[in-house]
Amino acid sequence: MEKNSDRDLLLISVFTFLTVVLWIFFELVKTVKTTTVSTRTTQLIAPFAPTIDTDILKLIGQRRSY
Repeated sequence: MEKNSDRDLLLISVFTFLTVVLWIFFELVKTVKTTTVSTRTTQLIAPFAPTIDTDILKLIGQRRSY
C-alpha cells in the first residue's frame, strides 16, 4: 500500500510542476505579444542630443532681472 501512495504522490507532484511551468510560460508569451509601448512613451524615452548651444547660454547670461 505504501508503494502505491508514494507513486500517486510523485505523479501528482510531477503534474503539478508541469502545470505551473506551462502556466508561467504561456503567461510570458501572452505578455510579450500584447505589451506595447505608446507613442507618447516612445517620445519621452528618445535620446537627446548632448550638445550645448553656447549662444543660448550667452543670452541667458545677458538677461537682467528687475
